[in-house]
Amino acid sequence: MDLRTFNNLDKKKQNRIFRAALREFSERGYAGASINRIVADLGIAKGSIFQYFGDKQGLFEFVFLKAVEIVKDHLKKVRDETTDLNFFTRIEILLVSGIAFLRKNSRIYSLYTKILYEGNLKFCSDLFTSIRRESFDFLSEMIRLAVSRGEVRSDLDIACATFYLDSLLDRFLQAYMLEHFGSHPGLYKAKDEDINTWVKGLVSLLRKGMEKGN
Repeated sequence: MDLRTFNNLDKKKQNRIFRAALREFSERGYAGASINRIVADLGIAKGSIFQYFGDKQGLFEFVFLKAVEIVKDHLKKVRDETTDLNFFTRIEILLVSGIAFLRKNSRIYSLYTKILYEGNLKFCSDLFTSIRRESFDFLSEMIRLAVSRGEVRSDLDIACATFYLDSLLDRFLQAYMLEHFGSHPGLYKAKDEDINTWVKGLVSLLRKGMEKGN
């Protein structure tokens, strides 16, 4: 996708377009999203969108990939700020910071779930495959470092452990953001003290299965 024309816009206008398109796609999914609503919200000509992104799919891919970059920047920040900490402390921080991120960026998660359950778009499938690969690599790196430090068992199957952690993180965020995924006593929109209690309980279970000496 050639974004040179779009990239020539000032940053404030670029961000307005991203936010308006993110709102539309996150609320209505890809199929239900309307370029007409987006441009009406922005107060710009419809032709401008096609000039910047080519078509609706081009606009969606831009929004999706930019959202992914925002998530990746958050994860890199957590990774870099916690590198010197114990593996299980890092997982605690990752879980808690994930909730904090979603509170500030709820539309990004809504976009993710909308498109995930729309499920009939080949190009979206390719994008999700890329996301899962990024997540796998991120968590695998954390586990391998923990193994090298003697913080977790050296006989762990890295692929299985990564899948387990990835599933835990994904389900934890679902339970917080999506009411029908909640479980007793409930993580849906939970307060900080309840989040912290859940996090400590989950990490305690991880220790029993992964920590060296257990």
